[in-house]
Amino acid sequence: MSIPLDWLWNDRGRRDAPGMDQSEIDIFLAGSKTPLRLGTTNSKGEPNIHPVWYYYMTNKLYFMSYKDAVKVRNLKHNKTVYFSVDTDAMPNTGVKGKGTAIIVKDTGKALSLSEKIIAKYLGGLNSSMAKSMVDEVRKGSEVLVEIAPDYFSTWDYTKSKP
Repeated sequence: MSIPLDWLWNDRGRRDAPGMDQSEIDIFLAGSKTPLRLGTTNSKGEPNIHPVWYYYMTNKLYFMSYKDAVKVRNLKHNKTVYFSVDTDAMPNTGVKGKGTAIIVKDTGKALSLSEKIIAKYLGGLNSSMAKSMVDEVRKGSEVLVEIAPDYFSTWDYTKSKP
C-alpha cells in the first residue's frame, strides 16, 4: 500500500505545511493558552499522554504537577519527553518536539514560574483556585518541570495559499 506524499510528515510538520521561524515559535508558545500535550514513558516503556498547563520562556517549557503524579514518576525512568501545542481551529497552527525534562530544585524559581503558569490560565492569582495551587507549590506537593527542547517541528496553515 502506498501512502500519498501529501500525508508524509517531515521536520516541519506535514510535507506541504508552511513552518515557523524561531521568532514565530516564541510568539506562538508564549501566547497560546492551549494546554501542552506531554508524552512520557513509564518504566516498561509504555507511552502516556498528559495535557498540562505550561509556560514558555527563553526557549524552555515549564509545567507544574503533583510530585507523585504518573508523569513525574515516569521522568525518573526516562527524562526524554515529546510535546505538542496546536490549535484546534482551522487553519491549524502548531509546534511539537522532543526534549529533556528535569525537576526544578530551586524553590524560588519553581514558585515564580508556577505563579506565571497559574496566572496565564486563570487570569491572575486572586481566585481561590489560584491561591490553592500556589499553596501546594509552597508546601512542596507540586513540582515544577523544565523541558529543554532538542528540536521543534512546526506548521502554520494560516500561511497556506488559497
